[in-house]
Amino acid sequence: MRTTTRWLLRGMWWACLVFVVWAAWWFGRTMLYAASGDDPPGTVTRAGCAEAMDFSGAALPEGTRDEDCTSYTWGGQAYDGSFRVPRAAVAGWPAESFPDAADVPCDGDDDMCVHVIRETQAHAHSPGAYAVTVSVRYEDEDESEGGSAGDTALVGFDARSY
Repeated sequence: MRTTTRWLLRGMWWACLVFVVWAAWWFGRTMLYAASGDDPPGTVTRAGCAEAMDFSGAALPEGTRDEDCTSYTWGGQAYDGSFRVPRAAVAGWPAESFPDAADVPCDGDDDMCVHVIRETQAHAHSPGAYAVTVSVRYEDEDESEGGSAGDTALVGFDARSY
């Protein structure tokens, strides 16, 4: 009987050792995979700019085209992107869409800027952006392409919950 108990204990010891080695290998592989990339899998995806603007608390202006928006879901939710809109449609859009915007100077070649920080979120995981930055730069289109000079605005934005 004593020999059977000894073999049983050795078998249990080896099974535990194999489990610990497997768990350490799995944990190490997962940490290496997460640390080797900028973003874990599935955290960066293309998104619709209407969805991104809704997250920021605004609607897209009329005549939006050339939408290029991205969603980030690593550690919270964020969107960034850009789109083009007729210059006339964007004239009052930032002030109407973001009445709580701070008065900040524009960087670089931007013609209009909006920066909003909302500190009234009820919970850390509430939907909606805590910080929104929007920049508008008027572009000159080549008249040979069918547009008149200066009738387009490039809108860039960043909205995040963290």
